[in-house]
Amino acid sequence: MPHLLRRTTALATLACTLGLTVAGALSLGTTPAAAQQTDAAVYDGAKARVNRSASLRALSEAIASASCRMSAGIETETATQELADFRDDFRAILAALENGSDIMGMPGAEKRARLLNVIHETESQWNPMDEAIAHLLDGTGSQADTAVIRTSYKPLFDQTVILAADVSGQYSDPLELMQSDATVLNFADRQRMLVQRMTRDMCELAAGTASEGTLEELTATVELFDLSLTALRDGMPAAGVKPPPSDAIKASLSATYGVWQENHGIFDAVMAGQTPTPEDVVASAQLSRDLSVAMNNAITLYLIATPGQDGVYRVPLEVYARTELAEWLTDPALIEALRAQNSQNADLSEADIIALDQQWRAEAAAGDGPLIAKLLNDPVSQWLAQQQTATAGFVTEVFVMDNKGLNVAQSVETSDYWQGDEAKWQQTYSVGPDALHISDVEFDDSTGFYQSQASLPIQDPDTGAVIGAVTFGINVQNLM
Repeated sequence: MPHLLRRTTALATLACTLGLTVAGALSLGTTPAAAQQTDAAVYDGAKARVNRSASLRALSEAIASASCRMSAGIETETATQELADFRDDFRAILAALENGSDIMGMPGAEKRARLLNVIHETESQWNPMDEAIAHLLDGTGSQADTAVIRTSYKPLFDQTVILAADVSGQYSDPLELMQSDATVLNFADRQRMLVQRMTRDMCELAAGTASEGTLEELTATVELFDLSLTALRDGMPAAGVKPPPSDAIKASLSATYGVWQENHGIFDAVMAGQTPTPEDVVASAQLSRDLSVAMNNAITLYLIATPGQDGVYRVPLEVYARTELAEWLTDPALIEALRAQNSQNADLSEADIIALDQQWRAEAAAGDGPLIAKLLNDPVSQWLAQQQTATAGFVTEVFVMDNKGLNVAQSVETSDYWQGDEAKWQQTYSVGPDALHISDVEFDDSTGFYQSQASLPIQDPDTGAVIGAVTFGINVQNLM
């Protein structure tokens, strides 16, 4: 097929296969009061439901890719862990779509009969794969289980497309989900599916399990990914895609395109008819991971730059902070450390506090020092680090502050020692036991993800008095 005709066909496919998205949006310039609360009476989690249902498409492809690499003995350990993670994500999202999940931003069970029927049909398609995956993960799996995944993922994928489209249609809301935003976000979300499909195709070709048409599918997928990414970066009015609404989104997509341009040559020899090697499959899998992270970043920017951002990350973050994270704050050693530092620092003057903060900053610039070492080596700090690790990347940092805003314990090194002049302390410790402060989303260079900070007051369990505060850094992409 001539190249131009292929591109025209791809454009038609691009315009016709839009199955859903997330939508809408407020700007990040929310007032401090409004930024900390959402009207539960009108919030139904539309944006989160649409985005989560869309992600099931990528997960169905990702599961098939990981299963293929496991059975082919290609990066087996990594593929096994990914298969377990993808399975957990698929199950959690499907359950949340039916029963609701505050932490996922979907309050309340689904009540629409049409959607419940589609969800139940998706579950019936998923259950045989779920059982086969369980066998593979617990060591009792066989070739039959691998075959179940290989033959079932396509019907499951087709069903997730139907589910995503129905969720998008049922939850469209001009206050949260405008059609133009839905189109763009659907393009962006579908990119995550396409990168997983490339690796699945590469693995099947390398393992000799490819069906007729797999090579053609790989070629079409590579071309469609390139075309879609260009459309997202530059806009494509013919397909209903507007240019990026902000410089940050434009820069994110441009960086993603740079990663793609630098690495997509790994597919050229295969598309020309050469059988991929295990090393080619590993390279494709790594590119899929890199591009998935990059597209997640772009989608995060879209979600927080369009109406409904409260529902996408503030609402589930509040639930997560007040339920699961708040449990950390009853640890006896943490409470005792706060009591001790409040007593020890009772007579500190403002000049003393500033001097300590300047000492900390100087040590941070130098890379080490006695004040930083003392805090990071403290048993409570080490416990916080262990708690952070147990969240598997959900929590990116945590630090506890005393009644003057000075750090008491922390999981990682902070840029400063005194937080008393910042909202994280002023709008928690100074407000009272029921306070909660959630920051705007910012990009964290150290982790490569977008994160927000949730801050809570800490009470003395004996008196009920507020004796300090805590700040959690949260990878908000885990909420989306």
